[in-house]
Amino acid sequence: MTPASAIPDKAAVLIIGGGVAGLSAANALLGQGVDVALVEAEDRLGGRVRRSGSVFPVLVSGSEVVAAMEARLRSSHRAHVMLESRVLSARRSGKGFEAEVESDHREGGPVARASIRADAVIVATGMEAVDAGQIPELGYPRIKDVVTSEGFEGLVGKGVLRRPSDGEHVRALAFVQCVGSRVQSRGVPYCSSVCCMNAMKWASAVRESDPSIETYVLYIDIRAHGKGYEDLYRRAREKGVRFIRGQPSMIRPVPGGPGILVCGENTLLKELYEIPVDLGVLNVGMRQWPETLALLEMLGVGVDHAGMPLSPGWEGVRTNTEGVFVAGCAEAPKDVRDSMAQGHAAAMAALEHLQGVQR
Repeated sequence: MTPASAIPDKAAVLIIGGGVAGLSAANALLGQGVDVALVEAEDRLGGRVRRSGSVFPVLVSGSEVVAAMEARLRSSHRAHVMLESRVLSARRSGKGFEAEVESDHREGGPVARASIRADAVIVATGMEAVDAGQIPELGYPRIKDVVTSEGFEGLVGKGVLRRPSDGEHVRALAFVQCVGSRVQSRGVPYCSSVCCMNAMKWASAVRESDPSIETYVLYIDIRAHGKGYEDLYRRAREKGVRFIRGQPSMIRPVPGGPGILVCGENTLLKELYEIPVDLGVLNVGMRQWPETLALLEMLGVGVDHAGMPLSPGWEGVRTNTEGVFVAGCAEAPKDVRDSMAQGHAAAMAALEHLQGVQR
């Protein structure tokens, strides 16, 4: 922990992105007496986690996770939050940085533009979902009963799981993994990290709420690498979730009737499958926002072939531009727990930088 006496008076850090990584970084900095300007594009803090019905591995609602972090932020007079805001420009200015921010709303009154000076910048902008429409053979958005993972969150939150096309109860559903992930075209070349666990979490929840619902997970391979992950995989199988190795090649409507057919090859048994279900859920990958790539370029941060920021250190939070740090999915895809931990790590690296600026 950096001694308070080592931090310059009026030290300030600009955090771009108010998801859990940005909130974690902000709270860590505020606890050390550093002013924080937090810029968030949405009208609320918390990002994707706030919209999640349950967060692995603790399986509490995402809104609960965010509420606790936001309460700490709001209690500090050093926090300056700008919602519905975006960074128009950012550049080095002396030993620090200057950013122009456009806002539809700022706490305390409407403001069109504001100039922010900061001693360091933390980019915590998260990622966007890959467009499932790039893989038309899987039926999205042409077939109403094929939804993305984000769309499924909304269906689950309404109670009884119903078919979008006609409102009838879902009696069978299939989760399709790696949609737009681990491909050289029509998506991104890397694993998006969270998709396997999300499918297991949701599939287990469906079976717990109604064991009569046939639930399938169609996968390339299962990646359950973290603490408690393999246990969730085992529990999902015990609950009757059926795992079939082999991503489907096509999803099409059932001829002359409701529902859809998920068609592909079971690569373990070397046999074709054609599974009738009421709902297909495409677990889509994650990629950098175009706005994040533009922001990194403005700040002089290099990126690799997949759009991930270049980091000269092993921590993953530093960039090739002194004073600019990254956290959460802006650095690479990761789950909630790792995003929060990396937000804190980015804050500590920024504190170290502030100490060096004073010297």
